[in-house]
Amino acid sequence: MNITIDKDNKASFDYTLTSTDVDGFSAARLMAYEDFVQEVAARHATVRGLGIYDLVKEGRTWVIARSRMEIQGYAYWLDDITLRTWAQDSTGFNCPRHIEAVRSDGKPLFSCSTKWAVIDMKTGRPQKASLIGEALGVPPRELQGESKLPSIIEEEEKRQLVMTRHIPQIRYLDSDLNRHVNNINYINWCLDALPFEFRDEYKPSLVDVRWIKQCHRHDNLTVIVRAQDNEEFKKEEPSFWFDIMRTDDSGASTKVFDAFICFRRRSLMSLEPAWR
Repeated sequence: MNITIDKDNKASFDYTLTSTDVDGFSAARLMAYEDFVQEVAARHATVRGLGIYDLVKEGRTWVIARSRMEIQGYAYWLDDITLRTWAQDSTGFNCPRHIEAVRSDGKPLFSCSTKWAVIDMKTGRPQKASLIGEALGVPPRELQGESKLPSIIEEEEKRQLVMTRHIPQIRYLDSDLNRHVNNINYINWCLDALPFEFRDEYKPSLVDVRWIKQCHRHDNLTVIVRAQDNEEFKKEEPSFWFDIMRTDDSGASTKVFDAFICFRRRSLMSLEPAWR
């Protein structure tokens, strides 16, 4: 497994962006960045004997509850990048982890703070996080960085206007090893709710999300996009709130996911290819 762990318990993984990691402008897709977060975390945990295959044998599994990604720039197809990750001191049932990415020329790409838990697959109950943290290994406190995350913005007066609704289609390959919808798909559905023309012009700069409940292949879901006003799509730095609601057979709706995503113009977020 191509991952190294240094004396401070920080793991590194080198990667070259492929054609499937980029969008129609050859800039990295947000979904690639989000996938890197889970991939490098999984590799680190596996090396420490806490990978999902190891846990499933014991009737346990990893779940992610929160992720806050701040994006400095989008790399290009064939760019070489380095992903770095480390666990942070656990609290209660929470296993915090930091992930960051830099390009081969030293330019920062993103930093991401995440909250994980290990749960019992039968009961759905989380396990004491301190035991997990000890097995993963954490850097000295002064090298860990801040693990406390701000609350997702919920100022109701700023999110009253419903901009659009989107009905996502859950595909066969959207399910993961836990037999529920993979975390990445929730964020992808949010982006799918936005107009193509807007996404041509803008790229996400901040992606703050919460996974509230698990979803499965036959769920009836709706993405609701809210904004402050009708001019949001035209602003220099637009931002949107997203709720994903699940409707059961009785017609009752339950929130399963929410997000706050800020955007900046593509011209400001996309880097020139490093290999040219």
